[in-house]
Amino acid sequence: MKSKKHRTWQKIHEPIMLKYLELCVDLRKSHLAKEGLYQYKNICQQVNIKSLEDVVRAYLKLAEEKTEAAKEESQQMVLDIEDLDNIQTPESVLLSAVSGEDTQDRTDRLLLTPWVKFLWESYRQCLDLLRNNSRVERLYHDIAQQAFKFCLQYTRKAEFRKLCDNLRMHLGQIQRHHNQSTAINLNNPDSQSMHLETSLKISNRPFSSN
Repeated sequence: MKSKKHRTWQKIHEPIMLKYLELCVDLRKSHLAKEGLYQYKNICQQVNIKSLEDVVRAYLKLAEEKTEAAKEESQQMVLDIEDLDNIQTPESVLLSAVSGEDTQDRTDRLLLTPWVKFLWESYRQCLDLLRNNSRVERLYHDIAQQAFKFCLQYTRKAEFRKLCDNLRMHLGQIQRHHNQSTAINLNNPDSQSMHLETSLKISNRPFSSN
């Protein structure tokens, strides 16, 4: 997509991009997904913004599914261990005493945490990609709310604070760069409604008072 001859969006680009992002998810290469999405945005935002929206939503849906599958696998692995071997070994008792981790903690760290990290990076990068762009404003706020749910589901207090900081930074950028051709107009009632909705979601999260 970096080639000059591919800088105009064509229908064939979307399935290629979806396959590319599928590979990025399978390999947990969020930086490659980010690069591909920025290139795709450049070729389709003037021609077919709906394709960009569909691709971003599909990417995040796949990342969420992979993370949820890792969570279920981690939990099932612990259950299988408990079913087959209810008596802890001396090694596992010693490891738990030294690290403060139980079997579920250790299994999560090995299986789940890499996917949680990847999913968080994916949300953050997509929000950066879509910020201050009136053509994808609804998508931006949908992803912000998905990210809030992620923080709650996986008890990510640090990421919740970072998410709030990022959204405030993006709002500041909207106010400073309001003269850009695709900039969001904060005087627009629809924009005000979306920002209010997102702000209310933040204030209703358990982490927001911590």
